[in-house]
Amino acid sequence: MNMLIRFFIMMTLLKSQLKQQSAASSIDPEQLFNPVQHSYRVLPHDMGFRNHLPNYRYLSFIELNVTHWLTTIGHQVGMNDLMWIISMQEMVYLKEIKFFDKMTLKSVLEGWDGKYLYFQHHFFVKNTLMAIGMTKFVLMNKAGKVVPETLGMQDQHITPVIDTWNGHQGAIKSQE
Repeated sequence: MNMLIRFFIMMTLLKSQLKQQSAASSIDPEQLFNPVQHSYRVLPHDMGFRNHLPNYRYLSFIELNVTHWLTTIGHQVGMNDLMWIISMQEMVYLKEIKFFDKMTLKSVLEGWDGKYLYFQHHFFVKNTLMAIGMTKFVLMNKAGKVVPETLGMQDQHITPVIDTWNGHQGAIKSQE
């Protein structure tokens, strides 16, 4: 319930802000890499039974940041019906995030290929890095899949981090 409340508050504020801006037909490629950063207080609804933020909750916070990014970029290119579906996620937990900690999540577009967008996520408490995540997702609208090129993402922007991650995922899939 707590995450739904956060989602509706975030979307209401964001839509209000976007109404004041006019939609553009194209986007500056540098804007794609603008980080989305939000701070959240870890509340009782967020806690697991072992007195720290459970694994699944990290992914919920990632969803908030990616939704914020996609809504903002979609508005700027006049595509307000964009959605996304996660293809892969991976988390590296460095330290526990505890009850009442003020956590800051910074999500940044890592790159894209002809089908997927890749994000990197950094979780901080104060200035200490607590966890790092990667997310790979596909864009969707009511008609089906949407290629990244629709958002002005020409060609591919693949980094060594994406290459390594995809190689690791390919090795896992080949074990079938």
